[in-house]
Amino acid sequence: MTGNGRIGVVITLGAGVLLLLVAARPGRPRDAAAPRPAAGAQAFLDQLRTSTGTPAVSGAVALGGKVVFSGGAGMIDLENHVAATGNSVYNIGSLSKAVTAIAVMQLVEQRRISLDDDVRSYVPEYPDKGVTITIRNLLTHTSGIRHYRPTDFPGTPDNENVQPIASWKDGLRFFAADPLLFPPGKFFWYSSYAVNLLQGVVEKAAGETFEAYLGEHVWKPAGMASASLDIPERIVPHRARSYRIDHGTVHNYYYNDLRYKFASGGMIASVEDLAKLGAAMNHGLLVRPETRAMLLSPQIAGLLQFREGATPEPVGFEQAMLWRLRRDGEGRRVAYECGSVKGFNACLVDFLDDDLVAAIATNSFECCGWPKADALAALFRRPSSATTATGSH
Repeated sequence: MTGNGRIGVVITLGAGVLLLLVAARPGRPRDAAAPRPAAGAQAFLDQLRTSTGTPAVSGAVALGGKVVFSGGAGMIDLENHVAATGNSVYNIGSLSKAVTAIAVMQLVEQRRISLDDDVRSYVPEYPDKGVTITIRNLLTHTSGIRHYRPTDFPGTPDNENVQPIASWKDGLRFFAADPLLFPPGKFFWYSSYAVNLLQGVVEKAAGETFEAYLGEHVWKPAGMASASLDIPERIVPHRARSYRIDHGTVHNYYYNDLRYKFASGGMIASVEDLAKLGAAMNHGLLVRPETRAMLLSPQIAGLLQFREGATPEPVGFEQAMLWRLRRDGEGRRVAYECGSVKGFNACLVDFLDDDLVAAIATNSFECCGWPKADALAALFRRPSSATTATGSH
């Protein structure tokens, strides 16, 4: 904790629980000389923490390819009173999918993968279903492979794996034997299990482990020093702990082992590094502009969303390659992805025409979602942009 932080003590929650919450401003005193957008961003994080009750929230913004804000509020470790900063490391859940898509599209760009390749050419361990499931199907959630079901991890409190598991290949046992829900390409159906197969695709095409590839070709060029896979026994500096709040009482979140789904939900990173990821994408540090345009273009026009045991329905948003697309209230184009896992929530939003990226993460499910990331980004929008967007506060 720095001397610039401010400590607030809250005695609450019953059952003799003492909860200390730190509204930290690491490395940057709050005074009249602070730049207005940064001061407003810090105040926004403070407000989010207090209004939602989440133990910690961190946020970062990149504008014009540079990080212009990085901060936190509250505590990432209640037991040891560790203040949140922009460099605190959170699980990012399904935001991992956006990173995986970049890795795959790099290999497509290098012609080491074709989007129309059969996934079984790279992952022969996945059973033959009698039809071709392409890399494109996996990247657009049109494979027909199912998503989680409530019976996948029986006896667990949050339907997540708690048993030691060696790798994504061991995770095939959870879903690979099940029939496809529909012929590939017929419907949209969100599937983390399908995305898990892309780890095998990257490893086979690149000839190295998934983490080694990401480290050298995605995280390093983007300047993401905190990013890694969530390996339970690994010591991770600045790692946040996560919590669940039950009727006002704070508990440590349940133990989970995510090694079966690194590609779809098993990465960790700081919000500052997530902002750097978006900036690196915007400035051609990860893929060429034409590859970025393909990656972030609508992919499922005209498809309905499959529903098990019910009539298919409209999707309700535009699906790119493991990123989602929308327009904000002022019509600005936004590419985004969010994730929730192990009590963590993280979101990354990229305002494509403004070169403006914001990331937000928290260590409970009490907060936050992409509207909060939009609101954080709006504080830094250049005057030449459209009228400042509003977000949910």
